[in-house]
Amino acid sequence: MSRRTADIPRQPSQIAILRYLRIHGPAARIDIGTATGLSPATVTSLTAELMTQGLVKEIQGGSNGSSASANGHRSTRGRPKVLLDLVPSAACVIGVKITINLIELALGNFKGDIEHSSQHRINTRDLDETSLITTLCTLIDAFIEKHRDVTGQSPVGIGIAVQGVADSNSGEIMWSPALRHRQMAVTEPLRRRYGDNVLMSNDANCIATAITQNTNIRGNGDFAVIMLGYGIGMGLVLNGAVYNGHFGAAAEFGHMKYQPDGPLCNCGKRGCLEAYIGDYAILRDASTLIDLPADSDNQTVNRLHPSEDQMMDLVSKARAGQEDFADLFRHAGTVLGYGIANLIALLGPERIFITGSGARAYDLMEPEIHRSLQNAQVPELRRGPKIIHLPWDKDIAMQGAIGQSLLRHDESMFAPRTNG
Repeated sequence: MSRRTADIPRQPSQIAILRYLRIHGPAARIDIGTATGLSPATVTSLTAELMTQGLVKEIQGGSNGSSASANGHRSTRGRPKVLLDLVPSAACVIGVKITINLIELALGNFKGDIEHSSQHRINTRDLDETSLITTLCTLIDAFIEKHRDVTGQSPVGIGIAVQGVADSNSGEIMWSPALRHRQMAVTEPLRRRYGDNVLMSNDANCIATAITQNTNIRGNGDFAVIMLGYGIGMGLVLNGAVYNGHFGAAAEFGHMKYQPDGPLCNCGKRGCLEAYIGDYAILRDASTLIDLPADSDNQTVNRLHPSEDQMMDLVSKARAGQEDFADLFRHAGTVLGYGIANLIALLGPERIFITGSGARAYDLMEPEIHRSLQNAQVPELRRGPKIIHLPWDKDIAMQGAIGQSLLRHDESMFAPRTNG
């Protein structure tokens, strides 16, 4: 073994290989080495160990002359390339997502792909801390049992995404619109039942994690993702990792102030950005214009928890040329633009993604977002960052919750062992 190979810490390097394969999919050893900075000898040695452990396998790729490597270079013609890939069945994790009156579960394999999922309509605001934990355990136990014959194993971790403000360090839901009570401890009771690998983050941070694991959109550099929906959340990625802050709950973009004495936010304070941009805020203002349409699920008008049908009805009216309704979304774009201007002045991320179900009317909001940026920013800050609309064609918060659990599992597998 060369000195360089011997000097490489094996645990972090093996984790880097697993993460690279999870993001990029099948790859040649030379491409893994180029991306991770490991020598060819190190990559060969470490991947051999991973294959022995049943975590990685060899597959046949295209011929050397017919496929491009992960770094974009084409190889010379010759025999088929041997690629490395993760073994999907090496481990499984469970993702849980808690939103207003809905708890969703998903089974993710070792590659991070979702194989099975279920949804459960529950009046979440009736749950106190004890009944929330009991409900989660009942749902998780039934989900595990249902899919045990398929997986043949117990999950190695659980990742939880929750609406609202979540302290990822302590594992507490500090506040959520889905729950009536505050300061609800979640991860510790679940860890006692399912093991140490139980993590919880707010849904925006989970979306940020999913973006870092998506090779099509992740790119390099720091970025922020603003999630529009019932509420307004933000995930912040610095130096390649989601930033949770010293107290476990950072980047609460929706609860930055736009106007101190403004409308009431669902957090209980006034003038938050969310109180102007969130679905419930837009529906609140629409109620001054018309009698609101009923929610198709319960045939009632619910101003606190608007449905997708109710919101799309407003969007349809706006796009049909009803200016009063178009102004609702334009005003939301104005407020969002000023919030983004503050974010740029404070952190200057390379990219800002705007996504979530609330971005359904982004075409109406976008001109006002840029107009606000023009008005709020000094000329020197107008050159960046790039603002990207990420269509909400699928809910990637669950994907991120699964990804966070897999990252923790990688670390636990290769944690340095101490004597004693």
